[in-house]
Amino acid sequence: MGLASPNAALVVPVARGHRPLTGHGRQLNSDALTFMRHLRAYGPMVRISVGPRPVYVVNSPELIREVLATQARGFDKGAMFDTLRGPLGDGLTTSAADFHRRQRRLIQPGFHHERIERYTDIMSERSAVRAAAWRPGTVLDLVPEINRLTMDILLRTLFAADPGPELHAAVKDWLSVKYRSMKLALSPLQAWAERIPLLPRWRPPDGGPLDRLRAAQQRIIDDYRADGDDRGDLLSMLLLADGPDGSMTDAQVADELITLFLSGTGTISAAMAYAAHEVSRRPEVQTRLQDEVDTVLGERPPGFKDLRSLPYTRQILTETLRLYPVSWLSMRRTIQPLTLGGAQLPAGTDVFFSPYALHRDAELYEDPDRFAPERWTGGAPRPARGTYLPFGAGNRLCVGEEFAWAELTIALACFASRWQWAPAPGQPVRTLVGTVIRPDRVLVTLTPRRAGRP
Repeated sequence: MGLASPNAALVVPVARGHRPLTGHGRQLNSDALTFMRHLRAYGPMVRISVGPRPVYVVNSPELIREVLATQARGFDKGAMFDTLRGPLGDGLTTSAADFHRRQRRLIQPGFHHERIERYTDIMSERSAVRAAAWRPGTVLDLVPEINRLTMDILLRTLFAADPGPELHAAVKDWLSVKYRSMKLALSPLQAWAERIPLLPRWRPPDGGPLDRLRAAQQRIIDDYRADGDDRGDLLSMLLLADGPDGSMTDAQVADELITLFLSGTGTISAAMAYAAHEVSRRPEVQTRLQDEVDTVLGERPPGFKDLRSLPYTRQILTETLRLYPVSWLSMRRTIQPLTLGGAQLPAGTDVFFSPYALHRDAELYEDPDRFAPERWTGGAPRPARGTYLPFGAGNRLCVGEEFAWAELTIALACFASRWQWAPAPGQPVRTLVGTVIRPDRVLVTLTPRRAGRP
């Protein structure tokens, strides 16, 4: 089955491997990361399909910038995010157009420097508590430990007081569905079901976990509304936010809380786990990291004012997010006819780009699969604009980017000041591909450090 082509001045090549009915669904669902990297060989733009849905994959930094910045108002989130809206709600991650811009303006004050400084105290204290609970000489899987830490930090920044077991249980159930939502969005069966709603044996995703999470959140929102105080947390900020179009409804607040659960857990925890994985395998990197932490902090915990004084820690994290940009695939859809890279795209055209493939392009980064924090030193040549997109760009730049950098930096500094890590024998780390990419495990052996030394 061929792919429909718009009337275009430029003939966009079609990727090999297209199959009837499924399109390129097999490649996307069996080894999506390798498939997206291979697509860069076709040039600035290539066509694939997800079932009956044609998709244009943009490969060059220049065209990605067109999509994200120059012509950003010509796009919304796309058909895939229509699918993701079911399990993820209609917060900043999935909302589009004017509604997205309104919500972003209302949420932005919650991530100003003054608030971030307050949140870093929580990040530092909880990271220290988590690291102190580990036992020397044991083999530890850092993935669940980091997951617990990021959830702990998020709940303490969202809510001034413990929200209780009901919300904890609802979040846990919802996360299990959330991790599968990208596979649903890339499923040829889902694409066909959108065209044939009564497709035999197809069932929409279970909305129960999201409904239960919203119900648990609503009870907390009701309590906050009742007293009207600013408790200094993110939920207070969401409830008190006001703009030209008024404040958020309870339903909108609940959806933005869900967005924060999505980005504040999966994204940050995956990046932190990958950083730990890379540092544990490289004694020279770990030694330099520890030397920096010892020099800057001594034996005190890190704080907001230390973030700028830990440049090598930041380089490690920057390189981690190059190799493992957890938001590995982004999607847009044209809302009006436009020209992109010489191709004329009608309204309703789906466009993909992959930060993962972009960051591992040998034409953009020397030896792109090598973990090299020194790429980001002050004297090293910087990558060209638009070639590094771990948090997006343009009007879709992650509103919590500074929050994420702060949490990652403080957690890594806390861990490095207390422990020496070495990779434990066992199965190699596997990358799990879902809404984000994440390691299945990071097994390390722990050796305590005394007075800042191994």
